Amino acid sequence: MSSATTTTNALVQTTGRPHPERLHPGMYPLMGATQARYADMDANAHLNNLALESLHEDARAVLNARAFPGIYSPQDRQLRLVTSQNAVHFLGEAHWPAVLDTGVGVGRIGRTSFVASSALFRDGVCISVCDTVLVALGAEGPVPIPASAREILQGLQLRIS
Repeated sequence: MSSATTTTNALVQTTGRPHPERLHPGMYPLMGATQARYADMDANAHLNNLALESLHEDARAVLNARAFPGIYSPQDRQLRLVTSQNAVHFLGEAHWPAVLDTGVGVGRIGRTSFVASSALFRDGVCISVCDTVLVALGAEGPVPIPASAREILQGLQLRIS
């Protein structure tokens, strides 16, 4: 193996497969359902990866709005949430038409950030999981998560059996 290959391989990191418990709907404190759109299909009649990622994003938005009231109202919000990392696993296929169940909860809470952990289910089978690190930002950069939001986030943590 050449040193160039070794150096390149050391620069690239991926994330391992999700823990098997992540594949169960009961793990997620917030559940919802959404109808896939015809436009979400690719040329192979699968719901495409970007469409699935947008469903993860919608689930995160529900969680964010619950924990940070007014977060999506520019005139009311005291801080912003920005994504610093996003890891998605596509585990199975879904075809249109489909109703997908979405689950979301909090995977981890730090001082200025937390992990929103979501999953998509088709007929009870997990087809995708996503973990997104969200950072609380004020005018000058990262800020501690407010106590009121931290309390709500703690109540929305993933349910470990």
